[in-house]
Amino acid sequence: MAVVDCVPDDEPFLSELRAKAATRISYGAPAPGEIAERARGAAVLATLYTYTRVDGAVLSRLPTLRLVATRTSGYSHIDAEAARRRGVAVATVPAASTQAVAEYVFGAVLAAQRRLVQARDAVRGGAWRYHDFRGFELAGATLGVIGLGMIGTRVAELGHALGMHVLAWSRTPRELAGVELAELMQVMARADIVSVNLALTGETRGLIGERELAKLKPSAWLVNTARGGIVDEDALFASLESGRPGGAVLDVLAEEPPSAERLERMSTVPNLLVTPHIAWNTEQAIRRQFDELTENVLAFLEGRPRNLIE
Repeated sequence: MAVVDCVPDDEPFLSELRAKAATRISYGAPAPGEIAERARGAAVLATLYTYTRVDGAVLSRLPTLRLVATRTSGYSHIDAEAARRRGVAVATVPAASTQAVAEYVFGAVLAAQRRLVQARDAVRGGAWRYHDFRGFELAGATLGVIGLGMIGTRVAELGHALGMHVLAWSRTPRELAGVELAELMQVMARADIVSVNLALTGETRGLIGERELAKLKPSAWLVNTARGGIVDEDALFASLESGRPGGAVLDVLAEEPPSAERLERMSTVPNLLVTPHIAWNTEQAIRRQFDELTENVLAFLEGRPRNLIE
């Protein structure tokens, strides 16, 4: 098997895999033309980062490939349809970062809405005042969850535990205790906080656009920890500049990393908190990701595949 995009800090997490399967490791972010070369002759291609695009052109150059294994829960960086046509399976780690991402949603909302960074900076600057930093409590507020997969379900559970009323919309509706199912536009209109927790697909790309954003309350906050392409960023920026919604947290962007021009554009948008795709990034989640990746690869090689996408 071939790991095509390792960084030195990752290598200790691959020790079990290397001990049990012949493994070739390549370091650094590969250029598009390098991915197939790094995986040449391998039955398994393991990718650790979403910037590694395993597309149809890559797959066509790997006739021996049987499995693409990613350590991420999403797989928008892998051309799943091209893999299916070539008889190549795709395995993900669907639950590894669930708790980390769900906790981030509430941590980011509290930090942004309670203006903790601004309050810290004010104190550092010698100002001791509370008048500028009034927020609201989550208990009693309405949480809108867009997508009820593993992460969305955990977000709903944590919101319920905090005393929030939870609304949810999902492409595949499922009944959850303490969760009211509603249409997408109803969730957008009624929620005080909207958390986007969907996979990026052809159906979900651009799902949250100008029309949906216009439904948000002027005081609402939107949080996207899923994939950047789900929210129309330009529409969101224009909406924030018009004062509706109250704010937004983006841990994911359509272009990662963003260009200098994009960074400059975002720096002018009011009440916008952008973080560099870190919602998943906890010590525990990283360990779970590599453990699941290892188990997925070994199970596949032993003829008992697990965590394959449909």
